[in-house]
Amino acid sequence: MNLPRLLVSVLSLHALASVGLRAAPEPTPTLGKKGKLLLEENFEAVALPKGWTKNTGVLSVAGGVLHASQLASDNHIGAFRKALPLQDCAIQLDLKLAGATTFNLGFDPALGELKKKGHLFSLAITATGWTITEHNDKADPNSKVVSHAKAATKFAQGEWFTLLLEVKGDVVVATVDGKEALRATAKDFRVKKPGLVFRVGGKDGQEVLVDNVKVWALE
Repeated sequence: MNLPRLLVSVLSLHALASVGLRAAPEPTPTLGKKGKLLLEENFEAVALPKGWTKNTGVLSVAGGVLHASQLASDNHIGAFRKALPLQDCAIQLDLKLAGATTFNLGFDPALGELKKKGHLFSLAITATGWTITEHNDKADPNSKVVSHAKAATKFAQGEWFTLLLEVKGDVVVATVDGKEALRATAKDFRVKKPGLVFRVGGKDGQEVLVDNVKVWALE
């Protein structure tokens, strides 16, 4: 028996298990091609990377991944941001629901782009489905939230998966390997965006884990 080779194989399997067997090929954009790499973050440091901030909730780095959760005392869903000027883009990340009931990835409109107060749109993922929602204008009491695309798709708790969210002009596409893509269109999707908005819902200690975040300009 070749013990050194066996030892390497065992160690390799252990390394894959420690990250939830996240070794699948990277998804390919459908709305264009990857341009300049704007962000790459693996959360290997012990502190939050520069530019990652929280408005509410709990945000930390541990074990080489980002941990995010809601905090009941805030009386608000956990809300986090990464400043990064964007317009047409592709955002890829590894994600695990570790007890949290919902994860949102979306954007605000950049200052001066729209006469609107509040979020632009977001992709929401739960254990039983996902939705692309255009958010209402908080300055207009008659404005309504619009659900542009929705599907009953299972995302198992405790399992890693890779999400690709594309924005090109008026179109948004969300892709997860093995699941039917979600696609939506709205005229305001095309505007400039000041960065990524993450939101996490659930009870205290019910987390979403995020790793291997990459953002490209989409050409």
